[in-house]
Amino acid sequence: MNNWDIEIKRSETALAHEASLDEWLKPTIWVVEPKDSCLVLGKSEREKPFLNLNYLEEKGINLTTRQSGGGAVLVEPNDILWVDVFVPQSSNFWQNDITKASIWVGGIWHNALESLGIASSLYKGKFERSRASDLVCFAGKAPGEILINEKKILGISQRRSKFGARFQCALIINWKPEHLIGAYKETSVKDLAEVIDNAGTSSGCEKNNALNAFVESLPVI
Repeated sequence: MNNWDIEIKRSETALAHEASLDEWLKPTIWVVEPKDSCLVLGKSEREKPFLNLNYLEEKGINLTTRQSGGGAVLVEPNDILWVDVFVPQSSNFWQNDITKASIWVGGIWHNALESLGIASSLYKGKFERSRASDLVCFAGKAPGEILINEKKILGISQRRSKFGARFQCALIINWKPEHLIGAYKETSVKDLAEVIDNAGTSSGCEKNNALNAFVESLPVI
């Protein structure tokens, strides 16, 4: 597409999070194909004291930290579609308002899912915390994220620099929260397993179909 560079990146999860924002001079899409199962913590790592590290090791789940905030996200190669959207400040797609920018990216996903016949809603409200959102990303709601029956199917994290913005998007293909539940122990959140189980749901689409629909929904100038 004339306005977008689209790249496939097959990488370990930790390495995919290390990209620098000054590397992109035009709007770029990364389709990230992770090689490993990995629990990705938010920048503050406030989840770390509550993790069951023995469980993660036993299940072969790696651990890393992303450069944006929020709770943990479980990356399972077969169960999520991971797409990074890079928008440089020099681009016509740039928006100064952080909230509007996230809603803009979420709107592209919403249109893509609609084209596949999936009934979902685009969240446009303020960031909504829950009693577990500091631990688990999908337990909260942020502008631009996509829901089905109030359960999240698409999470978005945004990181900005003087060069532009990086939107990391995770679309749930299959919601399997067992490992996310097993990753925690001794938290102050009552019924954490139930909260996590109800935080997300499967999107109801195949990964390739969702990716193609997203690419076809990208705006052009």
